[in-house]
Amino acid sequence: MSSGITFDVIVVGGGIAGSTLAGVLARSGLGVLVLEKEARFRDRIRGEGTWPYGVADAFHLGLGDPLAQAGAVELPAFQRYENRHLTDVYWWAPDSSDGAPKLGFSHPHLQEAAFTWAAEQGAVVQRPAKATGFSHQGTPVVTVVQDGHGAEYTARLIVGADGKQSMVRRWVGAEMVADPEHHRFGGVLVSGVRTDDRHADNAVSTPAVAANWFAVNADQTRLYLRMTAERLRHTGADRSFVALVTVAAALMPEGALEMVHQDGPIGFFPNSDIWASKIAGNRVVLIGDAAGAPDPSQGHGTALLFHDVRALSELLLTERNWDAAIDAFAERRHRDFAVIREFDRWRAIIEAQEGVAADHLRASHSRAKKQDPTLAGFAFLKARGPAGLVADEAARRSYFGGASSW
Repeated sequence: MSSGITFDVIVVGGGIAGSTLAGVLARSGLGVLVLEKEARFRDRIRGEGTWPYGVADAFHLGLGDPLAQAGAVELPAFQRYENRHLTDVYWWAPDSSDGAPKLGFSHPHLQEAAFTWAAEQGAVVQRPAKATGFSHQGTPVVTVVQDGHGAEYTARLIVGADGKQSMVRRWVGAEMVADPEHHRFGGVLVSGVRTDDRHADNAVSTPAVAANWFAVNADQTRLYLRMTAERLRHTGADRSFVALVTVAAALMPEGALEMVHQDGPIGFFPNSDIWASKIAGNRVVLIGDAAGAPDPSQGHGTALLFHDVRALSELLLTERNWDAAIDAFAERRHRDFAVIREFDRWRAIIEAQEGVAADHLRASHSRAKKQDPTLAGFAFLKARGPAGLVADEAARRSYFGGASSW
């Protein structure tokens, strides 16, 4: 076992969250080590759209180059369909932070671009390299295995950016907590979609099934479906590309998928919000999905990770006392995630629950929106982010027009 050098920050996980944080900190002169266990990034049907508040954070951080390298596509409009026809177009710019649009991108391409960018900013990157152990006796020490050889590295701070199944979570002394599953969400990467909406985020939703599609680069589209696990098994959409296309084609504009080709694997996942019981401790802090992953059908995952990177990097670069910085970040992250998680629950009721009670809530919500188009500020959550919002009983009643939401 060799003894490595000391860094200011060791980031475990070289995906989008870990690499962008590492690059921002290294650019400012900190010594940063990034450990990524994967030799290459693969398509795992992960978040590939970022709401405008996350895009604004990304550009504020100076991440335009990695986004451009990944072929990110601006999606300035959200288009809603009913009965295969376009019924509503909403433009983000008037309501969003800095007039930012939504962005679509290939997740593995952005992972790769961000990892390369981090190294260009001065971070030391190792791949494939697996963090296998942690100790904390005054100074955090991480044990790393690369190419069959072990090494130990010390740092002022360890950042866990290693996803939903985070190993670093244990170093904090945290457990994973999850809401009950209410439906499944997933899809596939395709090419050949024949619609006139390459620069829009498109959706059609019924309580039984929903479809969402948007460009992730100049040639390809991410196609998502949402339905219950029972319906998924019945349709076979999680096992067969033909079955998935059959379900989606029945919802989308006529002929949209006639020439479609499968360009990646199919994957579906439970829509439970999951989060760590605590995100900081022992000079370790969690960001991105390691800290908490929202319901993927509501699309806050990548926006929240950019939100995390901005918040944590600003605190570390301006606060001399890093213990205070970590505590402040953990408090802010807990508050933001609580808002997003509660909003996810509200949207699941509006969009995916079936039955008379759910129909009553949808009608009450529609009346509330006519009376207050802002819905106590929650109508702008995807455009402006969770800052300033409180998902309490008063907000819930405003959102549902005073009706009970469960």
